[in-house]
Amino acid sequence: MRKLLFILPMLLALSSCIKDELPNMECDIIAAYAGVADPDEVFFQLSDTIAPINADYASSMIQFQRVTPWADLTHAAPRFRISEGAVLYPPSGTLRDFSNDTTQVYFCIAEDAVPLFESIKASGTQIEQKLFTASQEGRHIRTYFVQYKHSASQASDITEYPFEHYFLELKKQKYYEWSDPYSDGTLREVPNWATANAGFATARGSALPDEYPTVPVKGGGVDGGDCVKLETCSTGAFGQLFGLPLAAGNLYLGTFNLSQALTNTLKATRFGENSTLERVPIRMTGYYKYFPGEQMTDAMSNNIEGTDMPALYCVVYRNHDAEGNAAVLYGDDVSDSPLVVARAEVVEWQYDTEEWVPFSLEFSWREPIDVALLKAKGYNFAIICSSSKDGADFVGAVGSKLYVDNITMYYEPEE
Repeated sequence: MRKLLFILPMLLALSSCIKDELPNMECDIIAAYAGVADPDEVFFQLSDTIAPINADYASSMIQFQRVTPWADLTHAAPRFRISEGAVLYPPSGTLRDFSNDTTQVYFCIAEDAVPLFESIKASGTQIEQKLFTASQEGRHIRTYFVQYKHSASQASDITEYPFEHYFLELKKQKYYEWSDPYSDGTLREVPNWATANAGFATARGSALPDEYPTVPVKGGGVDGGDCVKLETCSTGAFGQLFGLPLAAGNLYLGTFNLSQALTNTLKATRFGENSTLERVPIRMTGYYKYFPGEQMTDAMSNNIEGTDMPALYCVVYRNHDAEGNAAVLYGDDVSDSPLVVARAEVVEWQYDTEEWVPFSLEFSWREPIDVALLKAKGYNFAIICSSSKDGADFVGAVGSKLYVDNITMYYEPEE
């Protein structure tokens, strides 16, 4: 028995060493750098030489934003930082042609798949096709799409958001995402609208796509097209365990950082990220219907007095702080950040009506627009909708429903 007690710790230690030495299975691009000879000629803002990558690495599309219309990208050599032990093909720093918004494909090969990659590379032919096939077969090889997105001037005085372009998220097909076409009619590769549906998937992974807080309603729109339904939902036992008892349905221009969803929820919403302002906005219109839930509760799930209220507004803000650092707005500063320069908001609501309620909002300006900064792509904007206005603090009524359709932004005519 004493001999067994002596040997057992050695076996456990040996097992731990073997486990530690197993090849890494991660295959993520962690950071991306532009790799251009003259950044001032390529980007309006030097901070855009680093591409935004969500901390949970959910998206496989990497875009360098706000590229000048005159930028020469026939010989760009983006550099990447990738998972430990992984290999990138083509290698980081390879010169490639990214002109005319060309999308180039990269493969991140996890350490445990490197022997397979070496055998594929040794064959010398159809390397990309073989890597893609291997990734589809479940090998730890991830396909990335990299693009330098030129920032063309907005041609129209009007931008419409009909919410007709949506799809199930590509990775697990659990919930819906929304994406608008560019001004030239081509569809965006990266959704420009975000929701907290990804966070809800963590809490209630068994939910069907139509049971999430933010879902499309086919044929339910004001003109017979589609619209969006935002509903405040219970997060179940998992949410209660983490002190996150409910999830308000939300939809906003920006991105959602899943890695912050449980630990720092107010920082998970990145309002206006990648939504650069091209013209001076003067009015926002649209339609809504709102049905408040029966019982208000607080963050501890205690019943409280009052009636739930939704939120629907737009903010314009400077996308760099006083020190020149790139900035976005979060759930904790979207209302009071010194970067905010304008706001338009629905403040008077009609409840429990089956008829669509139109709204028309003028922008209230805290400071005049800086024309030079506007031309340098120095402003972002975010349209934000929520079924419970205090949902970020987990205060609201389960069952509150906000329907939104046909939001339109009007801009000052160009001189």
